Amino acid sequence: MFFQSKGKQKPKIALIHPAVGDSVGRSESLVLKLAERLKDKCDVKILSSKTVNDLCTPISCIPRSQVLQESKYDKLRYFLANFSNRPEVFIEHLTSFFPVVWELFKGKYDVILPNNDWGGLLAASVVRTIKRTPIIFTEHSGLIEGGKNARRNLFFKPDKYVVYTNELKYWLKKYHPDVDTSFIPMGVDFDRFNPEIEPAKINLSGPIFLASSVHPNEFFKKENSSYTVSKSSTSSAKNKRFDLLIEAVALLEKGSVLLLCPGENSAELVRKGEKLLGKKRFKTICVPHEQIPSYYKACDVFTLPSRSEPFGLVYIEAMACNKPVVAPKDCSRMDIIGDAGILCDVTDVEEYAEALQKASETNWGEIPYYQARKFTWESCADKYYEQIKSLIF
Repeated sequence: MFFQSKGKQKPKIALIHPAVGDSVGRSESLVLKLAERLKDKCDVKILSSKTVNDLCTPISCIPRSQVLQESKYDKLRYFLANFSNRPEVFIEHLTSFFPVVWELFKGKYDVILPNNDWGGLLAASVVRTIKRTPIIFTEHSGLIEGGKNARRNLFFKPDKYVVYTNELKYWLKKYHPDVDTSFIPMGVDFDRFNPEIEPAKINLSGPIFLASSVHPNEFFKKENSSYTVSKSSTSSAKNKRFDLLIEAVALLEKGSVLLLCPGENSAELVRKGEKLLGKKRFKTICVPHEQIPSYYKACDVFTLPSRSEPFGLVYIEAMACNKPVVAPKDCSRMDIIGDAGILCDVTDVEEYAEALQKASETNWGEIPYYQARKFTWESCADKYYEQIKSLIF
């Protein structure tokens, strides 16, 4: 048995994510929500850069947003960009490695749950080699770049490998059938995302088609109090294919496009949007993450024509606000959206335009909201707890 002490009433678990307290992206949100819902059943510690709540144990490191915001790291970041597509995360991994290993050794944990990609997985693997502490690893990269990150992380042979898309689950079954895989979808915060929130005021003609470049929680606040989005997030903007949305809406007689944080190619998108739609039917804006739910509420249809999504939490957040979704037709998004929207070939601009128009004209009732209710943090935490029990009892 891996359980360190049979007399314990609760298993002691460590959730690794040095970016917690520094930024609040998708994986950071998972750690915080999961820890909060597991604390009654487990003795939970979050190895984080800063203290967010009483479950956090701060470890020394250079967190990713510090690397992005402080110019003294620019030369190192540009150099590491030759070897990593996210040098700020690479630096965070390297500087947090020994502090995380030290805490894992002295903490006497029963299970380790790395959530910061290979950095935490490497540290947990070192500790497992000596202490035999089992690892439950959550894959946040999905099948981006053809599963490149997933294959790298599988090299460490985690005891349990958690995925939150059926697409990745089927890929693992085909190419890595020996991996102990568990399918555990993420949840959505229904306190923040729900049909009762106040809509934002948007000066655009309807129907309004809303798209977002990044998960709302990937914003951070600079010292001068202005809001921005991390450079690592904007680097994925081309994956979102907002140009297809602009072209599709331009084929409709009415309707406007609102882009939230369009990213590094925003100037190009603005030129295209204003040329094809005009300023009265096109707008880009970057707002703090706490205001994002009000923009979901204000739109008529949420759409994101991206090539791929590790999970697609933004679709669920929009549905939680009872908004229909139009998205590319693939297995991953089919599982998430169900009957709460329309899936189509977004590269066929005419088909995409027809889907947007149909979605805006259809009476969806409460279908989107109840589809979103299938994804709760309570269900997510219960499934993780079952995985923890399977390793230690």
